[in-house]
Amino acid sequence: MANEGIVESKEEMKKKMEDKKKMDEIKEIASEKKKDIKKKAGEVKKGINEKKGDITENIEQVKEGASEKKEEVEKKAGEVKDEAVKQKEKLEKESEEEGRNPAEKVLTDIINNFRQRTGEFNETYGSGSESKKMKTPEKPLVDVLETNENIIIIADISGVKKEDIDIAVSKTNVTITTNFKDEIPIEDAEFIQKERSYGETKRSIDLSTPIKSNEATANFKKCTLIITLPKTEKDVITKVEVG
Repeated sequence: MANEGIVESKEEMKKKMEDKKKMDEIKEIASEKKKDIKKKAGEVKKGINEKKGDITENIEQVKEGASEKKEEVEKKAGEVKDEAVKQKEKLEKESEEEGRNPAEKVLTDIINNFRQRTGEFNETYGSGSESKKMKTPEKPLVDVLETNENIIIIADISGVKKEDIDIAVSKTNVTITTNFKDEIPIEDAEFIQKERSYGETKRSIDLSTPIKSNEATANFKKCTLIITLPKTEKDVITKVEVG
């Protein structure tokens, strides 16, 4: 029985030693973990301080930029204010010289400026009896040529036959009447879009010199009408030298 007690005591002592060893290992691991955590915490703290420094620097830069902008705005505002004061003083001086109050002068200047702009517009675009009016070209479009013996009129006329063209000639005028028939040139078709003009058009051309109306001739070919008008008197073109 005594031997059994001794054996148990040895086993207990061995077990206690193993438990102590394990506890020491656990403590060592915990200590290392603690060191790692402390190291990482220090790195995080250092990073936070660096970020804080960057943020502070950025804030200072923003403040400095805002201060510069404020000074610039205040400078511009001062310039505008000074200009407004100058304009006010100028307006008051001119109004006093003209015997009117500033409000009346401003209104009068606006009306005069409007009238001036309206006059420029009318002069440019032909509105008003004294302005040059813009003319829409008459049809058919023609060229008028002159030689020693003849006056020649060339007109572009498409979409008609020669039977649809009527020419009236006097000694000083030619009138071209064209009848554009509203006909569909293709069988079993109908219009879905219609932009060409139809009906009668008339163009009157005044001549620069009398012609022999009974000797006038006309030829219509490939959409071009050529009218030849012999003059009553032959003109002789003479060159004059400039001295």
